[in-house]
Amino acid sequence: MNKFKHLQIVGTLTVLSPIILVIGAILIFWATLASKPEVVEEVVEVEKPDTVIVVQETKPVPVVVKSAPVVKPTPVPPPVPVVKDTVKPVVESLDTAK
Repeated sequence: MNKFKHLQIVGTLTVLSPIILVIGAILIFWATLASKPEVVEEVVEVEKPDTVIVVQETKPVPVVVKSAPVVKPTPVPPPVPVVKDTVKPVVESLDTAK
């Protein structure tokens, strides 16, 4: 087998391998679908006996109305004493002792 024939075979396999893989996956998928047994579900209806509901009369509960709680007013704080400024203002004076 010469080099050209070898390259021709390798190139053909490289190009066709994805197609072969996809076709193989599809065949395996269809084969598994065909082999799954069908599931048959049978529904059985069960008759329930009649139920009896007993209703008893209850006594009314007395309602207790609560009055609103008494809120005491908060005491007013005493006024803060005002401190007068006793510092004498500084006055600039010219130095005439030159």
